[in-house]
Amino acid sequence: MVNPIDLPPMPDSITGEPRPPQAPRIYHGTEYTPLERNPRNPPDAPDHLGPTLEWFQPHVREKYISAFTLMTITVAFFTISNGDLRWIHWWGAWLIITAGGWLMFRGIRNHWTAAGSTWVQCRDSWVDTYHLTRIRFSADGPNRVLRLKDAHGNEIHSFKISDIQGNPDLWDLVYNGILHSVASDNCDIDAKTCHILKIPYELGPRPTRSERIRGRRRRG
Repeated sequence: MVNPIDLPPMPDSITGEPRPPQAPRIYHGTEYTPLERNPRNPPDAPDHLGPTLEWFQPHVREKYISAFTLMTITVAFFTISNGDLRWIHWWGAWLIITAGGWLMFRGIRNHWTAAGSTWVQCRDSWVDTYHLTRIRFSADGPNRVLRLKDAHGNEIHSFKISDIQGNPDLWDLVYNGILHSVASDNCDIDAKTCHILKIPYELGPRPTRSERIRGRRRRG
């Protein structure tokens, strides 16, 4: 077990300094916290743990682009599958096109990721990153996600890794908290999650013999 003193220090809860070092990532996003605009209707943050230091929210134009793209794909599907434009007279087809675009538009509106020095938020759910009691890697449909729970009972059920790592500075803050939580010996994390997150070998649980054998077979 690595002594927590050897880990990067926890940033000040107000200033966020010193900022943690660069964390390992699966997704190398470059969407830094916007400085030229304010967030649109952000959910309440856990202000008692310190202010929001980093956040990410898709620009409003991305909502329209995504909705229009989905509607265009649906129109192309109907046209190709029917071989002509007869479908334009079917009210059901227009209902599907409109509903799909609206759902895409609404879904992106609720997309929100934020972090302070000791917390991270996904939409309106948040956890204390330095007091995590359970960390699990999982799959939610096509997405790779983290499931996080802290000592206060707060939980993020499904946090897309591509979202949380999309803002490098935000992920650095979160990852440092994860390291401290794992080092505390009060965090339930399995070997698979440690491997995915590139947790230092000395901190997390080591893979079992069966897991090592499966890993060698996959590499072979």
